[in-house]
Amino acid sequence: MKRNSSRQYRLIIMAALITFWLSSPIYSDQPSGSSKNQPRIIPLPELESPGYVRAEFGKVYIQDETNIAVYSFETGRFLKHIGRSGQGPGEFTLVSTFYLAEDRIVAEDIGKTLFFSPEGDYLGQIIPPSRVMVYPYLPVGNHFVGAPLERAEDGRSLPLTLIVYDQAGQPLKRLLEIPDVMPPPPPRPGSSVPSGKLNQLMIREYFDYIVYDHKIFVADSNQGLAIKVFDETGNLLYEIRHPIEKIRVPKDYRDRVLRSLKFLENNQPIFPPYFPSFVAFKIDDGKIYVITPAQKNQLNEVITMDLKGQILDRSFCFPMEISYSIPSYFARTFDVEKDCFVWVEYNEPAERYELHIY
Repeated sequence: MKRNSSRQYRLIIMAALITFWLSSPIYSDQPSGSSKNQPRIIPLPELESPGYVRAEFGKVYIQDETNIAVYSFETGRFLKHIGRSGQGPGEFTLVSTFYLAEDRIVAEDIGKTLFFSPEGDYLGQIIPPSRVMVYPYLPVGNHFVGAPLERAEDGRSLPLTLIVYDQAGQPLKRLLEIPDVMPPPPPRPGSSVPSGKLNQLMIREYFDYIVYDHKIFVADSNQGLAIKVFDETGNLLYEIRHPIEKIRVPKDYRDRVLRSLKFLENNQPIFPPYFPSFVAFKIDDGKIYVITPAQKNQLNEVITMDLKGQILDRSFCFPMEISYSIPSYFARTFDVEKDCFVWVEYNEPAERYELHIY
């Protein structure tokens, strides 16, 4: 009886200690602002060749070759496919990319743009005003915004320009000329191919835009941390600017990139002295998230602002390795939902794709 009482006493003490530990604050050596020690990792057996990722409406949308896979953000459970292979209404020849704008899924196929509801219902499609849109053709209010590839009569590529269109696809207002942040377009069919080595810029500046709340948010790292905000007709409403320290490109980064290259015999890699001021921006739940090249403990800096540009937080909590070759493409590989970063990685030992929520 005495032995049982002693054992019972020890169990009570252990239960009290466990209760105390669970209810106490958890301290770690993670940088300030990062309470996410480990990501949630969810297997994605449904995916064959995943690409860009979007997260909104409590769901995660992942581009596959001929459809968009939808998962629950809370549980990671596969919900459905949006679209399928084909050339009919709501069908894809190839999903080149997709976006979330004006509470719709906007998916780009070859020569057409398709619209779906967040639940995946097909809403219709349009033919963009240009056969090639270098940047997305997105609805904004009762208008559209896009950046077509335009050529002069002699075949020369004209400077990329961000344009607001009306419902019929007619240009309404040319907003601004897009800086040279993309690789040059391929030569026109029948033209001569340049001989010798070509300069290959290994780190480019960042230019991108997001449609949110019937407004166009335009980011341009050429001007520092700069985001211009236009209304749906192209009128400039305000501009967000913050001073930011430029990060010099270190030698070990250049060496690591050069070791990974396989096309040096035909290209001359060029590295600028500095990284761009920022490499991606996202808008979620009324907040702007800006990713910068600044690092601490292998995590990149995240600057969080309200929609007017007031800084709410600066912390080192971005976990992905950044690709600087074309930052606007890199920015499409992840998203933000409920203050978490969402992306897809391939697990080589397991031979499967996995969803990461951090």
